[in-house]
Amino acid sequence: MKYYLLESKFIEDEASFSFVEDFNDIEDKSDLSIKYYKKPPLIKVDQVYKQRRMSDVLKTVDYIAHRRLVDVLIANFATGVQFIPVDVDVDGKMYHDYFYMNIFPSYNLLHLSSSQARNYSDYYNSYDFILNMVFDMNKLNKANVNHDFFRVKEYISEVIINEKIKNIIDENNITGVVASPVEII
Repeated sequence: MKYYLLESKFIEDEASFSFVEDFNDIEDKSDLSIKYYKKPPLIKVDQVYKQRRMSDVLKTVDYIAHRRLVDVLIANFATGVQFIPVDVDVDGKMYHDYFYMNIFPSYNLLHLSSSQARNYSDYYNSYDFILNMVFDMNKLNKANVNHDFFRVKEYISEVIINEKIKNIIDENNITGVVASPVEII
């Protein structure tokens, strides 16, 4: 199985977005970090940008996917991701067809020296910097990776997808993200 780092890719004249609240309506009721909200989180276009275009996957702290992508992922039984409805405000015009992608599974896969992992945080139990996403073949062989979307325990900031999801993104011309191959040594 091939794995890919999911990365943001801006389209021409695309805006950047931010969560308005500091997740004060999130209640975490699971060790898996599956979340629910009392009301849809509000996401607003960043006012420092003159750009206002929107891609299929908006750029915020994490990924905000358009219903077009969400529907395809659900139809293909994508695993490891929870879709939470959000309201997106662009200059007062509300969009209700976007979803926060909560990626909750994680696996211990990082090859620490090849990734050049630095600055371990006891609070997050992960590193806060890597130069490259490189998987350790021995760890990968021992792990039972059974999700299409996941994070790496040693570096939780990034989202990893498998080849199935990469193909869905490519075949459906999804804008706003790109998949870069993860090296395995």
